[in-house]
Amino acid sequence: RSMQFSRRAIPIRNASVVSKIHQTYRICYIKDVILQKGLDEATLASLNAIINANYAFVVCLLKDDTSFMQRLFATMRSSNISAESKRELVLFLREFCTVSSSLQPAQRMQLSRDLAGRGVFDIISDVLRSQEKVLVSAGTDILHYLTQDPNLLRSYIANHEESSREGISLLGLLIEGIATDFGGEMLCQFLEILKVLLDGCTADTVTQCRDFIELFYEKCFDKLINIIESSRVEEYSAKLEILYNICELLCFCARHHPYKIKITFFGSNSMEKILTLTRRRERSLVVAAVRIMRTIIGAGRNDELLISHVIEFNTLKPIIEVFVENGNRYNMLHSTVLELLDFIRKENLKSLVLYVVESFWDQLLMFEQLASIQAFKLKYQEYVDIAEETQTTSVDHTRKADERGLDKEEEDYFSKDSNEEDSAAQTRHAHQQCLVKPANGSEIHHIPARPKSGGLVDNGSDKDYKPSPKRPVKADEA
Repeated sequence: RSMQFSRRAIPIRNASVVSKIHQTYRICYIKDVILQKGLDEATLASLNAIINANYAFVVCLLKDDTSFMQRLFATMRSSNISAESKRELVLFLREFCTVSSSLQPAQRMQLSRDLAGRGVFDIISDVLRSQEKVLVSAGTDILHYLTQDPNLLRSYIANHEESSREGISLLGLLIEGIATDFGGEMLCQFLEILKVLLDGCTADTVTQCRDFIELFYEKCFDKLINIIESSRVEEYSAKLEILYNICELLCFCARHHPYKIKITFFGSNSMEKILTLTRRRERSLVVAAVRIMRTIIGAGRNDELLISHVIEFNTLKPIIEVFVENGNRYNMLHSTVLELLDFIRKENLKSLVLYVVESFWDQLLMFEQLASIQAFKLKYQEYVDIAEETQTTSVDHTRKADERGLDKEEEDYFSKDSNEEDSAAQTRHAHQQCLVKPANGSEIHHIPARPKSGGLVDNGSDKDYKPSPKRPVKADEA
């Protein structure tokens, strides 16, 4: 009968809301404590439906109560309240967001926009700076709920990046959160929030999403890489869970932003720093590093510049070395490296196939009995045979072309001589066929161009011929 079980972080003046809260509390107590083992599925479903309906009723009334929402956020911003009171208000806001999951999607989106408009992100930024894990956990839960509309958070971060208090923006706090050992589910919460912000770009939000991605790679990417690099020194090494979550985030970035990853890797030796994890004793971290390399190659398999970078800097060397060190032990590392080699072979990445075999075949020879390694070597031999065949064919074509060129020259030469002879014969014939016309215009028979040596009458030898003496001409005839 006493209502001392309910603590009020802030007074609720609506009696209907208070009544529903008390009723819901009693139903939850009956379901979870009194009848925990004696409820059938139908009764349990009915009780859950009543609880969700009550939650929706309470949230709808409170979010539409302008006076209540103003008092809530004004009190949370106030610097005059005690740490305990502020803590209770933050926990209340988390509970408020949690029970809002019973609303319809459109109502949840609208509630997120209403909370963002009232300045909830400023409050969360202060909460995440707290040293109290309970408050930080509550802040991440609230922030995770608000990522139902990630563009709200992207816009806030982009607009407040330069004016953040103490030089740490909300994005910087998220990066610090993923690199801090809070334990429990908090690391996963930070990771999920960053994934949502880095993904989910649509045609309507492409500008805000692009701006946030640029900001992330400019301000935060190197910090994540440096955390991995510092893990080589034991005293500065981050915990296993932190490094694993960072690797998970880098894999996510490689899948969704291959172009940005390529530019980032070309600008620094980021891939080499990531592959320092292959020297760790924890096999899960070694596998995570190999998965990053596999994801990068998979996303950029059509990018010759990226493939050339991998070959030029001998990036696969640490992976092959740790694979050889693992020996014949069949574990996740063994399977992950073989999957990487299978992917290179199946995708016909010729440059990488040649690079792996020509650089590391002496080391891989001990695994020659494995089907994956045999197939990889066959693919290499196929490329070599094709190259030799292409070269031989090219030489044959060149030789045949030269021979055809020589035959053509000979044909042209003899054809030219024949044409000259025909031309000369035609010229002689033309001279012999000249026509002579007398003065009267009548034609006569053809006369040879060169006269015969004899006279008109053949009188034998020319030397026996004696012309008759000329008769003297008389004066009267003259």
